[in-house]
Amino acid sequence: MRKTPSGSRGPPKNDNTTAKLKPKGSSQLTGSSSSNTLSPKKPSRTSRSPSPSSTTPRSSVRDAIAQARLKKANNKASQQEEQNDGGLRSLNVIVKQAKSSGRLNISHRSLKEIPEEVWRMYEIDPKSISVDFNGSSSDVWYEQIDLVRLVAADNILEKIDKRIIEFAALTFIDFHNNNLSSLPDEFGQLQKLGILNLSYNKFNKLPSCLTSLQSLVELQIASNNLSGELDPAFGNLTKLETLDISQNEIAGLPLEISNLKNLRKLNLSKNKLKEIPGAALSGMTYLEELEISENQLEIVFKDLDGQTVNLPSLTRLNVRQNKLSALDESQDSTIFHPSVKLPKLKELLVSLNKIESFGPLLHTTPDLEILDMGDNKFSEIPEGLIALKHLKRLDLSNNSLKLLPAELGLLTLDVLVWEGNPLKNALKGPKSTAALLKTLKDRLTTVDFNNMEGPTIPESGQHLGQRSPSDAGLKTSGTLGNISQQGVSSKSLDLSKKNLSDIIQEDLEELTFEPKTVLLSFNTFQAIPVGFKMYQNTITTFQLDHNKFTSFPSFDDHSIVFPNVNTLDLSANQLTSLPGESDHTAFPNLQILNINNNRIAELPTKLAFPKLITFLATSNSLTSITPSTFENMEIVDISNNNIGHLPPTLGNVKTIKTLLVEGNSFRVPRYTIVQQGTSAIMEYLRDRIPK
Repeated sequence: MRKTPSGSRGPPKNDNTTAKLKPKGSSQLTGSSSSNTLSPKKPSRTSRSPSPSSTTPRSSVRDAIAQARLKKANNKASQQEEQNDGGLRSLNVIVKQAKSSGRLNISHRSLKEIPEEVWRMYEIDPKSISVDFNGSSSDVWYEQIDLVRLVAADNILEKIDKRIIEFAALTFIDFHNNNLSSLPDEFGQLQKLGILNLSYNKFNKLPSCLTSLQSLVELQIASNNLSGELDPAFGNLTKLETLDISQNEIAGLPLEISNLKNLRKLNLSKNKLKEIPGAALSGMTYLEELEISENQLEIVFKDLDGQTVNLPSLTRLNVRQNKLSALDESQDSTIFHPSVKLPKLKELLVSLNKIESFGPLLHTTPDLEILDMGDNKFSEIPEGLIALKHLKRLDLSNNSLKLLPAELGLLTLDVLVWEGNPLKNALKGPKSTAALLKTLKDRLTTVDFNNMEGPTIPESGQHLGQRSPSDAGLKTSGTLGNISQQGVSSKSLDLSKKNLSDIIQEDLEELTFEPKTVLLSFNTFQAIPVGFKMYQNTITTFQLDHNKFTSFPSFDDHSIVFPNVNTLDLSANQLTSLPGESDHTAFPNLQILNINNNRIAELPTKLAFPKLITFLATSNSLTSITPSTFENMEIVDISNNNIGHLPPTLGNVKTIKTLLVEGNSFRVPRYTIVQQGTSAIMEYLRDRIPK
């Protein structure tokens, strides 16, 4: 404040003018010496102290701007300070919150290591301990919670301190997208750890300490530098439910992977696998998703040695973009004894391979909804495809199909992709899926059943039973169509998928050979045509699956007997009962009977087939069984029924070599015993027989 001349004590002469300029609410200075009187020469500018209330509007704007600039500079300095100390201030807040919540997230901080503030978060200075009984403090030592969840993803971490063991209560750790290449041995002592994500790091081998994590249920270690064969020690992680080791350089899987019986999701895609030990997968009864795309596989299920891979829970199988020529190596796989069973499969993705056939696989996948078989080498529609009533999406593109069978029109598809095939009956112009299916369905009335070898619609002027010059040596009938030379030589009459409900004897009389095997699958038969009696001494096999049988095949004329029939397939029909010991049967020497997927609720005490060896009755409605039913049998499959009790005396049927009982409602024997196989089950049952 500018000082006034000395000696002047009274008010200035122009006091009225000064009073008018005095801002409202201001006051004169007090406590001034005689030398600090107001100057009479400049009353308007110097007569008052420059208090905030006396500033002009222009000076107020300048001050506001200056204060804003100062605040911005302070904030910038504060941010720079936090950045220089690793975000110490915000980190302290996060750590403080973690002590009361048990959850710590320090992701996206460009951290090269876990900060000291984290390792020391539970350290307590005895001198600072105080007890607040008023509850006014929210950060008291006795209310702290053990850390159970640690997220440090998307940093540049290069190592994990051995002090990780101090957080022994951890159940969840996420270290994905860092630069980790190893873990301390102490990491293996986190015995409560259930979920671990190490994806997108730099591990070139799986840390050995991981094999000690006995509570681990989910391990993700995708996109690292893993190579060679997976460490067999990982078979110790028996509680694992999710394992993702995709996008590495893994070349082989050990047999010990079979110990991971609780796996639900297994992702092996984008590695260098050339084979999968099929037998190792067969015990994974809970496996729901299997991803093996973009590897170097030539066969999916290898080294089966006659065993069947049964994955009863699998809903998705992705083997796209490999070098597959087949899904399994078995050459003897049949509908009776398939090498692979996938009863719950909904998605089968096999595009971009070299597959020519599925074998009987599709007969084991009744719930299939999506089938992507594009870019392979199929020359005909796979066996069993027409029976997939739940199929919604079918990709047949870029194969070697010569025709689209009219029976495809019976499917209720949402999407059908067929382009890129050398079709003889190709449709002209663009067609929607609905229009294409309608066109195919309309052709069923004029279909030429010639074993899928020729146009679906007959040439102009040619009738269904008419021969062409190329049919020389073949016998043709109006109903049966052309029988291939292979069928003649093997004495196999294949009338599958012909939409037949009956065959008249006159048609059968025109055959040039006496059939041994009769294939009538995927038709609408409710009874065996009587005309086959003329071949009753030569027929050995009747395949009648996927028809409309509601009762076991029989004939009013009891003289019609097929003494040489040893195999009868009646699966996927509507049977409700079987003939008993006192009932007449046309198949007295039957050895193999398949009644899978029917409606049978009860079995006779003794069946009408004394020579029966193999009895397949999975997926029926059985609620109880009698041991005498299975006397002299060697293979018994009664899985996926509703059987509530296994009688102990079943263990005395010593001829049984294979007993399949999974998927029933009984609780004894326990599931662990059932998983050990037939010998364990039979021994358990015998031990329960009263002495």
